[in-house]
Amino acid sequence: MIKLIVSDLDGTLLQKGHHIHDKDRKAIYKALESGISVCFASGRMYPEIRHVMNELELEVHSVSQNGAYVHTADRKLIRQDTFDTNLIKELAVATLEMPFATVMCAPDHYVLTELNDRNAHIQDNLLAPVHVMPHAVEALGKELICSKITYLGDIEKLLVLQKQLLSAYGDQIDAYVADVDCLDVMPRHISKGTGLKALQDHLGILPEETLCIGDSFNDVSMFATTPHSFAMANSHPDLRAKAAYTANGVADAVEWALQTLNGNIVGKEGRA
Repeated sequence: MIKLIVSDLDGTLLQKGHHIHDKDRKAIYKALESGISVCFASGRMYPEIRHVMNELELEVHSVSQNGAYVHTADRKLIRQDTFDTNLIKELAVATLEMPFATVMCAPDHYVLTELNDRNAHIQDNLLAPVHVMPHAVEALGKELICSKITYLGDIEKLLVLQKQLLSAYGDQIDAYVADVDCLDVMPRHISKGTGLKALQDHLGILPEETLCIGDSFNDVSMFATTPHSFAMANSHPDLRAKAAYTANGVADAVEWALQTLNGNIVGKEGRA
């Protein structure tokens, strides 16, 4: 029986323009009314997840910044973790001469060393404030605590950067494409999977009592925490191969979970 449903946000629950399909909205409500707990797991930071909660007029658990922070539905912080200071400083300057916008992620705001024509568009997709801090690199580990660093730019160039960073720091970081123009870099010990595991332990919920759904490679670690993992049907084939099932949307995955409440567990046929 499913006791916890975990949904990614961007590309899964949140569509372009931060839109939530009505059927997915109703499915989340139905899950909660049926006694199933809900968690939003995202690369976004906690204030942004709270923005989505406010839009839906509900309180749920959250795994934010790809697992760096975990909050319960009553807003209790049960996990937080950050980059090693020396490592994040190296990553922050690694692309200074490259055609990327580098975004450092504090607990509740984004940080740029400058705001210019190349990176001004960043604010359009964010639900938390952007702070300009010219001395950000020097401030890392002191007034600026960072759990994630993001590079934005052309996807082909980002894929090259991904290989370079993994070659140089592969034993210390994970780097994955989180969107069509976005490369997220995390400390290797932080992931949506470790964040979700912390939440499962806190709530006393077993892996087999958990269902998760996502659409990006930062969701793979989350897929590994439960036998009931769903990839969005329009996600990358390599991503779909990592999940137990595919679904057209959150509503489909929720419906599958609701069937388990009555003992009608769907067989592993690859699609919900």
